[in-house]
Amino acid sequence: MDKILDYTIIIGIFASIAMIFFLLVYIVKKPSIFDKLIASDLLAMPLICLIVLVSIYYKTFSYVSLILIIAIICLVGTIVTAKFLAKKEVFSDDTK
Repeated sequence: MDKILDYTIIIGIFASIAMIFFLLVYIVKKPSIFDKLIASDLLAMPLICLIVLVSIYYKTFSYVSLILIIAIICLVGTIVTAKFLAKKEVFSDDTK
């Protein structure tokens, strides 16, 4: 039974790597900044899946903090980029 689990994890790792590659190609090919924003936000999911699968394969919990850091950076980056694209400014100056 361990062989089947190992093969499934390895197939999942390769699928995550392929998805990351295709999303990077999509980011480079699309001219619209909104498509690039969505693809870069979507890029975090296969990256997190890849880290989880590697963590399961090596039977360790030491990568959990890395997963949380990637999720927080992706969330903040998406919010800041969307706010910039909507208002053309990230921080509003209320002293005017």
